[in-house]
Amino acid sequence: MSLNHREIVQQVDLQLKVYPNTIMQTLVRKLGISEKIIEEAFQEAEGMSFQEYQANKRLEGAFAQMGELSIAANGPWERTRAKSRIIIPKATVKYRIYSFWSRKSEYSNQCPLVDFSSDGLALLADEFVQPQKRIEIILRFPGEEPEIQVEGSIIYSVATGIAGYRYRVGVRFFPFGKRKGINTPKAHEALTRLEKIYSP
Repeated sequence: MSLNHREIVQQVDLQLKVYPNTIMQTLVRKLGISEKIIEEAFQEAEGMSFQEYQANKRLEGAFAQMGELSIAANGPWERTRAKSRIIIPKATVKYRIYSFWSRKSEYSNQCPLVDFSSDGLALLADEFVQPQKRIEIILRFPGEEPEIQVEGSIIYSVATGIAGYRYRVGVRFFPFGKRKGINTPKAHEALTRLEKIYSP
């Protein structure tokens, strides 16, 4: 198959619409071209790697599906919340889990933020995260600087299928204050301000 760079990206796009988690080896088989040529096509046509392009497409797909489903209002977690959650379109999260063996893992790729309040949040993730685990989160809201860093505890991980993200993960934030080991008052102020701005 002889394809130019734009055609290669279009063919990959079609595959990602149906299978958002498609791996490079599958594309090599389906298109009959090498990994190197696919990567060159993405660098030339999109100015990024296939992996970056795929991550962006998954985020776009998740935001579109979340908007259609209004998933923040669904599920048993609603009954246990002290505060109602707020949705900010296109907000993202990067996280890392504290484990017994190593203090911190690497941060995840950017994941969609489902909803949040100053008490906690829900996000979409590729991996199951054990409840009770400690999690460190970096929140990025569109048009807002700087990012907000908070820590909390995993409350639940439930299966989902939104844009290839396999799990919805619920987090309760640790308390806010000035002592060591809890979240900063500055993070609380930032979250409370966003709650007021975006509250329905």
